[in-house]
Amino acid sequence: MSTQNAIAFTSGSQIKPMNAADRICYIIQPFIQEIFDSFVESNDLNQAIVQAAKKHEKVADKLFSIEPSNEQDSFTLKDDFLFIDENPLLVLIYGNSKIPSFIGNSSAEFIKDDCILPEIQNLLYLCGSSNLTYKQICQKISEPMVELLDKFIKFSIVREQPCENKTIIPQIPGIFRLQHAALLYRTNTTGILVDPHLHSNYGVSSLKNDITRANLEGSVDAILISHSHYDHWHYPTLMMFSPETPIIVPKVPRGTIMCEDMEARLKSLGFKNVIAVDWNAEPIIVGDIEINVLPFYGEQPLVPEYNEPIHPDLRNWGNTYLLRTPYYTSWFLIDAGADPMGSMTEVAEQVKQKFGSVDYVLSNFQALSYNSIGTDLSSWGIDIVANLLSNPKIFSVTNKPEGGYLSTLGPKGVAEICAIVEAKSCLPYADSWAEIGKSSVHDKELIKETAKELNNLGCTTDVIPWKIGDGYLINNDTNPKEFLSSTAFR
Repeated sequence: MSTQNAIAFTSGSQIKPMNAADRICYIIQPFIQEIFDSFVESNDLNQAIVQAAKKHEKVADKLFSIEPSNEQDSFTLKDDFLFIDENPLLVLIYGNSKIPSFIGNSSAEFIKDDCILPEIQNLLYLCGSSNLTYKQICQKISEPMVELLDKFIKFSIVREQPCENKTIIPQIPGIFRLQHAALLYRTNTTGILVDPHLHSNYGVSSLKNDITRANLEGSVDAILISHSHYDHWHYPTLMMFSPETPIIVPKVPRGTIMCEDMEARLKSLGFKNVIAVDWNAEPIIVGDIEINVLPFYGEQPLVPEYNEPIHPDLRNWGNTYLLRTPYYTSWFLIDAGADPMGSMTEVAEQVKQKFGSVDYVLSNFQALSYNSIGTDLSSWGIDIVANLLSNPKIFSVTNKPEGGYLSTLGPKGVAEICAIVEAKSCLPYADSWAEIGKSSVHDKELIKETAKELNNLGCTTDVIPWKIGDGYLINNDTNPKEFLSSTAFR
């Protein structure tokens, strides 16, 4: 290989982890799918469980507790598989979506010993820097990692590329919209990265250009993780950053099939500065940014008919974060909403009382409900499977018309939050991946609906129609002006 070029991640490269909990979900997914399919035909959940258990006898007997003649009420995954004290990383699956499958576009690295994980993290970090040659990387890694690097090259995860001047995000106060749920908060001196997710199979395989780890070089002083759903919690991406990077994660009382212990996971990968704190704890200071950890309610597997899970410990634990800077205050809500533990409108009242008005509220504007997910689990993945297991009676309301319960805020909820905290502006995000310079799939419609709800409340909050790769920049002149500007990702 030439020494004139640097190793960097390729367009279309994807890395996906599979841990023990993921493996259980994949094993039981056909069984769960069979229940769905039978239930749609019969509208009898007991019968659907019985029929599916006959077709998937080994899985049903080994992994599930099902009482005869009381299938609906007793149906549950056995405790040993629901509550996973140890959740080892089993395999990293990698490939390139832009290479035809018949050519052989994917492979996997099986993890036999967790001790190797910090070495893999170091390899991904070195590749992610996009400024080291093949020889330079090989000098910094062990022989097994050289072999893994060669595999990454073979399957077009990384490749030798000319060293180009990567455009770096302007280090000026503002909020930058990266892909999907990823955000970058900036002041003149400090950067906070939110829910980064690069090189993922959740993304759009045909993207012409995307944001890379190298684009963020020098702009990230800490990383915030909101919750463990795969489109927000992607540790192959986190492994591209220095192990010294502070990473703040939700505090998980007990690891489960639904929500792993994120602090323990990152420490197993070699990260040295992982912070998990309780809601409403003392703020964390990074540079000139004050980070306040606030509750995350919503996105739990609950519907009006069945709002009490069989196992209350099975919860999608998460945080929302309110950031205070010398230039602006912003609260991002991700996919939050309401559940029996509380609602984000209640949190908003507390925020207003404690912090005063908030300049910028960011949220997913989509209204999502578990009773409208349909029956095709393949489009939802392992998150839905795990969630259904925490409250199996949800089976009986899936694929039915929307009920009154939403797991996320939706346009009405976002408007209510903005009204309570007297937000200057609200900005949509966490909807989907899209080309740089393009809006997410539902942005136009959702912005219109949210603006309507704000108007109904008599709220003066502006809805900002920004695109993937845009920055909402704050001018700190005597007469501050806010303006939208395309970043240099294009």
